[in-house]
Amino acid sequence: MVRNIVSCIVLCVGIVVGVVVVSAQGGRGTPTPLSTSPFDVWAGDKLTTPGNLGNFGHYTASIQRRNPGAAPETHDAFSHFLVFTSGEGTVTLGGEIVDGPDGKKTVKGGTTEKIVIGAMYHIPIKTVHWVVPNAGSSITYWVTNIFVPK
Repeated sequence: MVRNIVSCIVLCVGIVVGVVVVSAQGGRGTPTPLSTSPFDVWAGDKLTTPGNLGNFGHYTASIQRRNPGAAPETHDAFSHFLVFTSGEGTVTLGGEIVDGPDGKKTVKGGTTEKIVIGAMYHIPIKTVHWVVPNAGSSITYWVTNIFVPK
């Protein structure tokens, strides 16, 4: 009896540790459950509210919002497709992430463009990108992450 209880406790601790380790990967919490619907349609309000839209196995969709001060990014496991839906600012593509004079991350080099609402941007795997809203505002955009098989 005691042996069964100890076995159950050890199993439960193992499961909890596994969940914590998996959810900590990527720094974004637990993955969204895999979508099982045959198709999805999102209303306009869903496309302006940050959050996950779905996990479709080899790709995910979400709405993201960037505020001033957001750091530049690069990703080893997936590429992006972005469609900006609101806000004004710039997007820098390419270059190198470096420490700025104030200690915050910035991008050296790359191409900086004014954001075009409704335009689609493809950001390949390992490409530096930086979404910078105008002062006092934010930028909202649709993100599709396409995961690269390892």
